[in-house]
Amino acid sequence: MTNKKIHTMASFFSGCGGFDLGFHKNKFKILFANDFWIPAAESFKANFPKVPFFEKPIQNIEKDELIKIVSKNSVDVFIGGPPCQCFTRLNNRHLIKLSELKKEDERRILSQEYIKKVKLLKPKIVLMENVRDMLVRKNQEGRLYKEIIEEEFKKIGYATFYKIIDMDKYGVPQKRRRVIFFATNVKKLIKKMKENMNYGFPKEENKVSIVKEALAQLKNQKNLKNHIITINEPETLLRIKHIPKGGYYEHLPDNLKTQKIRNGKKVIVKRYGSYFRRLNPDEPATTITNNYIIHPNKNRYLTNREKAIIHTFPLRFKFCGSENDVSQQIANAVPPLFAQKMAKRIKEILENDC
Repeated sequence: MTNKKIHTMASFFSGCGGFDLGFHKNKFKILFANDFWIPAAESFKANFPKVPFFEKPIQNIEKDELIKIVSKNSVDVFIGGPPCQCFTRLNNRHLIKLSELKKEDERRILSQEYIKKVKLLKPKIVLMENVRDMLVRKNQEGRLYKEIIEEEFKKIGYATFYKIIDMDKYGVPQKRRRVIFFATNVKKLIKKMKENMNYGFPKEENKVSIVKEALAQLKNQKNLKNHIITINEPETLLRIKHIPKGGYYEHLPDNLKTQKIRNGKKVIVKRYGSYFRRLNPDEPATTITNNYIIHPNKNRYLTNREKAIIHTFPLRFKFCGSENDVSQQIANAVPPLFAQKMAKRIKEILENDC
């Protein structure tokens, strides 16, 4: 009887390890991980204590370090999600400022640093996760970043495909859309992906997971970490009480909305749809971000543990850092349940096509 091959993977921009967790659950060996944000790095190491970790910027990881840590292993899969803040539609002011200064945002260069590491270690499959707005953002010369990424991969012998993922179609109780770039240098796989791009991704599901089912996991749980309830000021609490299920700031009575004087007149200030958002218990949550989100049934904000549950992190997953640090780590992460289903599909591809 022959032993099954152990599949290997490595990650960059690992954060607290949401993406890695999905591969870990599918018995992949994590050769190494990387992040330079200390709170996220500490969370990763707390959950994956045996995984070698590069706690520094990706561009500072030297060739010799990588070759030494990989040793005699070949790398089957690379995963990673370069920081996405610069690609979001809410960042237009920052983009304008960059244009005026005629300089690139360093975070945009990180995807190219990632590709340099691909060239060095030559994994069979590369996954790169980001916000969907990355598909329409351009550099200072007017070139789409997705085209630059595709071109850089092509230079090193990789074909690139991408799909916009709706996380709620994969069992995640959250309306969250992300793009996954899938790159490979395996000819058989390239042929299959060109015939059917969906071949590289898990199948979407018909069942929709909802908020109340996710939060039900917390019932009767004791001594949970990161489950600190925020005590709000009376004015904030009054506003929260006026938000209906599934509602947000615009559903407040006018006297509770923010008002300012403009041209000598008192006007009501408009807000984004995520401002004072209360979840609907019978629907998937809105995208989990580092903003305050109101509990569906209680007059308070979600705790970080509740955010983590909606994001499909296990109950006992460890988070390090301040309350704000933990909230940001959750918001940045690939939902582990989707990661697990993606990893299962990748494992099938490695066994059948690579």
